[in-house]
Amino acid sequence: MGFFSIFDADPFVLLKNFKVHKKGINDLAVHPSGKLALTVGRDECLAMVNLVRGRRSFYHKIGKEASLIKYDVSGEKFFMVTEEKIGVHQAEDAKLLCELDGKKRVLCAAPGENGILFSGGEDRNITAWDTNSGKEAYCIENAHSSRVKGIVVLTRNDGDGAEDPYLVASASSDGVIRVWDVRMASKEKPVPLAETKTNSRLTCLAGSSIKSFKRPETGKSAPKEENAAVEDS
Repeated sequence: MGFFSIFDADPFVLLKNFKVHKKGINDLAVHPSGKLALTVGRDECLAMVNLVRGRRSFYHKIGKEASLIKYDVSGEKFFMVTEEKIGVHQAEDAKLLCELDGKKRVLCAAPGENGILFSGGEDRNITAWDTNSGKEAYCIENAHSSRVKGIVVLTRNDGDGAEDPYLVASASSDGVIRVWDVRMASKEKPVPLAETKTNSRLTCLAGSSIKSFKRPETGKSAPKEENAAVEDS
């Protein structure tokens, strides 16, 4: 329990396995640099792992069990979830900048651009928080008919300077996955762009927006950008 494993992806080989927490690890977040990771565990502690040296570099008792931890897009902040509260921390020294109150238990969270953090949980809503001001930016109320268990922010990473597509995917415990255009959140009752019923009990969600870099053959049109690729677990 509480062990952290580092693998080489190609070939898939276990490089190191070491203990980080005294009890099980609830969640981990890898810094955008790929050199550090944060973990929270059932021992009510926060830990930092040096992925280059393969060892724990920081361990701190936080006094309550955190269920989720996420870095923001820049890696300058991290978010730690305990029950219905989301703590916004400065990554450099873990200083608490502000605390967001989700009212009900938060079960999933995903960082977006410009300091926005999306969260979902037992309230069945998708809430966008402005972590710079510590206030709610907007909310898609009753996004699902049961608990929201996963959120994915679908953004382009092609570096062309274009605006993000404003797509967010969400999954609920009753097996429904929906894709939203968050620009519609200001409407009285936003309608999902797409929906699928998996007939499974979903516990998490992962996905990406992928652009094909394959060069078109002579005389053929360029490949179109693929839309959201969402997987359930």
